[in-house]
Order: sequence, then C-alpha cells, then structure tokens
Amino acid sequence: MRTSIRRRPLLVLIATLGLHGCARSAPQSESGAITSSAATTASAGRFSVYDLDAQWRDQHGTTRTLGTLRGRPQLLAMVYTHCTSACPLSVSTMKDLEARTDPSVGLVLVTLDPANDTPARLLAYAVERGLSARWTLLSGSDEAVRELAAAIGVRYRRIDASELAHTNTLTVLDAAGAPVHQQTGLDGQGETLAVIHALDVAATPTSTFAPAPGRLTR
Repeated sequence: MRTSIRRRPLLVLIATLGLHGCARSAPQSESGAITSSAATTASAGRFSVYDLDAQWRDQHGTTRTLGTLRGRPQLLAMVYTHCTSACPLSVSTMKDLEARTDPSVGLVLVTLDPANDTPARLLAYAVERGLSARWTLLSGSDEAVRELAAAIGVRYRRIDASELAHTNTLTVLDAAGAPVHQQTGLDGQGETLAVIHALDVAATPTSTFAPAPGRLTR
C-alpha cells in the first residue's frame, strides 16, 4: 500500500505531460503511418469517414453529411474559431498547402465547439481568414464531433466555457474519405504535400494509416 501512495504523484505527472493550452502551441511533428502507394481512393472494405452518417451544417447553413465531400482529396483539421494560437497556425499551414496543391483538393475545418461556432460564425471566420471557395467549414452536434474525432484519432477536452485543449492534427483524406496520412504539429509539410500530390495522380492506393499520437494544445 505504501508503494502505491508513493507512485501516485508520478502517475499524475505522467498523465498531465503534453497537455498544453491554445496559447502554447506545440510545434512538435509526428506523421501517421502510410505506405508509399497510399495516395488515391480507398479500396473496398476500408474505413472511410464518409461512412459516418451524422448531419452537419456548413458555413452557408446547408445541412449535409461528410459524404458530400466525396470525390476529391480533402485536407481536414478539427479546430475552433476563438482559439488564439494553435488553430490559427493550423489554418495558416493549410493555406500554405492550398497554394501548393491542385484546385481539385478541398480543405475542411470541423469545429470542436459547435455551441459557439454556428454556421454564421463559421462564415464570418472564413471571411476573416480569407478562405477561398475550396474550403468547407462544418458545425455538428457534440455527438457528431466526438464520433469524427474518435475516428481519426483527434483528442480534445473542454477546459472552461470558452477554451478547449486538443491535438493539433491535419488529416489527409483520399477521394473516398479514407484517412491516408496525418501531420501532427507544424512540421512535416513536405510529406503531407507529397501525399496530396500523389492523390492527384494515383488510382488505387493502399494505406496502413494509424492515427498519430498527438499532444493536446489549446
């Protein structure tokens, strides 16, 4: 019993390592596992986020499912609009990748805070950030957000009424909605760009995707 009591502070310390706020972005980068040919539509039977049937509303107030994004590669991030550091950096990284990819590639922001990020707020955010027509911004129910986050390995938790801690992750989806690559943190754009470019030209990828372990930021 004495040993268990002594270990408890260490366990608490381990459990809290890597949990950072939005004001302290973590620039560390890790990539999801991927094979060299993992860069086009998903083969039959593989997981696709488009199999999730939750209803979402985009920045124009249109109700839709994730399946409406089918047909072209997508670069997706889960963020929230009043985040002051990590999320703006993710969006800036996505804009940089947008400028270096084919116009057929879409970009998707899914809010982690649907109570505050209404379609009207998402549209205002798109204008504030100068996002082009290639971008889709989505707000759904808390259940839909949790389901998608679990599916692609994004961790998040609410700190208070206005702030969340979350992993800073970009996920590349092929045309069928299969996650084929993840970039965690601000580095690794070269590999992400290579995967997106490969999706433009390949026909039948194979993927050994596994969600990358990520640090929570806020």
